[in-house]
Amino acid sequence: MKDVLSVGEISASPGEKSFGYLKIGETPTTAIELPIGVLNGAHEGPRICIVAGTHPMEYPGIDAAIRIYNEIDLKELHGSIVTVPVVNVLGFDRAISYVCPLDGLNMAFQVPGKELGTFSQITNYHLEKIVYASNYFMDLHGAELSEMLVNYTIYFKTGNESVDRITEGMARVYGTDFIEQRTESGAGRVWPTSTIFVEAPKRGIPAIVAEAGVGLGSYNESDIQLHVDGVKNVLKFLKMIPGEPKSSGKKLRYFNDVAEIRVRRGGLFYPLVKLTDLVKRSQVIGVVKNLKGEIIEEVTSPEDGFTHLIVPRHVVNTSDIVFYVGLNLRDA
Repeated sequence: MKDVLSVGEISASPGEKSFGYLKIGETPTTAIELPIGVLNGAHEGPRICIVAGTHPMEYPGIDAAIRIYNEIDLKELHGSIVTVPVVNVLGFDRAISYVCPLDGLNMAFQVPGKELGTFSQITNYHLEKIVYASNYFMDLHGAELSEMLVNYTIYFKTGNESVDRITEGMARVYGTDFIEQRTESGAGRVWPTSTIFVEAPKRGIPAIVAEAGVGLGSYNESDIQLHVDGVKNVLKFLKMIPGEPKSSGKKLRYFNDVAEIRVRRGGLFYPLVKLTDLVKRSQVIGVVKNLKGEIIEEVTSPEDGFTHLIVPRHVVNTSDIVFYVGLNLRDA
């Protein structure tokens, strides 16, 4: 007999779903609550947790998580799904990019959480309990307000062959153009390794991050649908819903690190490359001009790679980030 699935006071019997809010804190005037969707399939199977909105203006992932809650047919679902469409609820309410307004921190990197820490750590404390009670985990992202970013999935290679095989499979079927493979020793130039999607597979829970959305505060239908199709592909891959993953028809490529590029001079920035362009070491990929119109800095790529992210700012100051270059690109 299949059990009732509960997250806090949000419960669903087999073949039912329920949506509610989990209180994790309060201000002097209101409760702070995580939105939670619980989908309990009619058939036995694993549990997957799907979250979005850790970065609160990455809207396509948020919209996709909402659609998944509404579109999954519970009569066909083997197992259960727990959705958290917005993790950084305070940033979401205030349209603040990247960080939690109560502590100014990037919530994705405040792991492990704390029951009584900064509010980002408190949020992760509650989120981790939901994730670590699951069998699989997906974290939906995309470019934030000030970014333009390629579509890609990320997985962390643990060295546990059985976990890594499933995790890489989840990443491959999602339908993006690129896959970033991270390890303990790699991808350390920019990204801290302490994140939930890294800690989950160490605990035996296959996990991926899916990045889809051009950014700039957009919520284009094509980006939302890429996420929705990607989630459904993963559910099919895990045999949680009927069917086989649909091929995107795209050429899939791997990379395993990124280089961050900052400007040294203040002025007006002009990129000379587009997203996904292949670049060479020492290639000039952008320039900074002064207000007289003179070129005062040539921005060069530190290594061979491809344009992974562009920060489309025109006015720059010393040390502003303008590009990420993806490194060690290879065909799948």
